[in-house]
Amino acid sequence: MTERDGPREAAGARTETAEEACRTLVHLLYTRRRDWEPMSSAPDGRGQLKRSLLIADYARRSLSLPPERKTVLDRLVVESFLPPDPARPWQGVPTASEAVTAADIGIVVVIREELEAVLEVFGLDDGLFDTGPGGQRFYFTEVSSRHRPDRPLSVVVTAAARAGNVEVAAPTRALVERCAPEAVFLVGTAAGVQGKVRLGDVVATHSVHYYEPGRLASPDVWQPRPAYGQGTDAYGYGLYYYNPRRTDFGRSVTQFLRGLPRQLLPEAVDLAHVPEVHSTNVTIASGENVLRDGKFLNGLRERFDNTICAADMEAFGFVRAVGERRWLIFRGISDYGDARQWDNWKFLSSAFAALCVRDFLRTYYFPPGSETY
Repeated sequence: MTERDGPREAAGARTETAEEACRTLVHLLYTRRRDWEPMSSAPDGRGQLKRSLLIADYARRSLSLPPERKTVLDRLVVESFLPPDPARPWQGVPTASEAVTAADIGIVVVIREELEAVLEVFGLDDGLFDTGPGGQRFYFTEVSSRHRPDRPLSVVVTAAARAGNVEVAAPTRALVERCAPEAVFLVGTAAGVQGKVRLGDVVATHSVHYYEPGRLASPDVWQPRPAYGQGTDAYGYGLYYYNPRRTDFGRSVTQFLRGLPRQLLPEAVDLAHVPEVHSTNVTIASGENVLRDGKFLNGLRERFDNTICAADMEAFGFVRAVGERRWLIFRGISDYGDARQWDNWKFLSSAFAALCVRDFLRTYYFPPGSETY
């Protein structure tokens, strides 16, 4: 189901990508296989010819697909020659909606302020979206990429309805299954370690410390056994090389701040301030607790990992839900994990994180197959 005030082009005109076309062709081959029976039994007597034309079209278009995606779709083309299996009639088959909503990059947010900030930064209309099961919304746009000049990166944004490592998993999987993005980014807010980061700073990382697991050795003794999420690419698909001081990040931040109405800005915010981006040797802690004591984060650094500089409630669940795909986490610092909450910093720090994502995609992100990767 789609809810929108006008055609999708209102959110940025785009043409059908090769992958979208291939997924549509595979959907037709797989779901209409009875039409491709021998000519004598096909409804119009031309079933074999139609299938041959579809396969020829797919073979031509699929040459430009990344190898890992082409392998999956090739398998489905071959399986389309087999009789339908009643036990799993549609398993792994692109649906009609999936065929027209594939994306290169997925962005997941959680709280409402994060969604509003990301939509604002990417110029998306909150009334233009596709709707998935349970009312989950998917917003689409594009970002130009220096490392793939032939076409822009297609981007889809979605939100988890509830905070928490468990709760973020299902919406993230829904995005992955619906849009098959090559990379998925978790974007939004985090609590920061005071003295290591400042309000509005952005933590960009592919390293997660999940501090919740442990063993109850006795009624009064809890032994922590933290788990870890670590990106498989040491260079973070270009994040290692990313230097926002050499891009338009600062200018984008200044323009964004000056374009916001006063009621969305924290008190005494400096309109010329450019947040620092922490992307080297940094880790984000993740757990189920809302931090308000002001001491817990420092304790994690001292006991386990001195690269921890921020904490959230979704990163580890997000990483598990993404699976084998590329992933990165971009979090803006909105508080220090203590009792004080800073008005409007949730929106603004999320916006800074989204501006960082947009800048990174434009300048240093290496798409699969790019010459620089």
